[in-house]
Amino acid sequence: MQRMEVLERQIAAIGALTGKSVASGEFGQWRRQTEDILKVFFGENSAEVQEFNAIYYTPVFLTCRMGDEAFDEAFRGGLAEARLFLQSLMEKIRRPD
Repeated sequence: MQRMEVLERQIAAIGALTGKSVASGEFGQWRRQTEDILKVFFGENSAEVQEFNAIYYTPVFLTCRMGDEAFDEAFRGGLAEARLFLQSLMEKIRRPD
């Protein structure tokens, strides 16, 4: 399978995660699988792997007044950021420097 197809599959899988949470098994599996793919494509300690791992899926700051909505919003925001990041990698692969 080509790199583009693999990244497209990971991007498509984000859609199935939108109703889940950061604690769900599906999300954990997707995140590990995506990180492993990036390690194979770009290298174990590459900037791409580090940038992917820097995406937050939970609120950065916690207060006792935060409800579930803050966690849901942070999770959705993290998924959106991951989607954009993976799409940018596809563009990078399409047009190498």
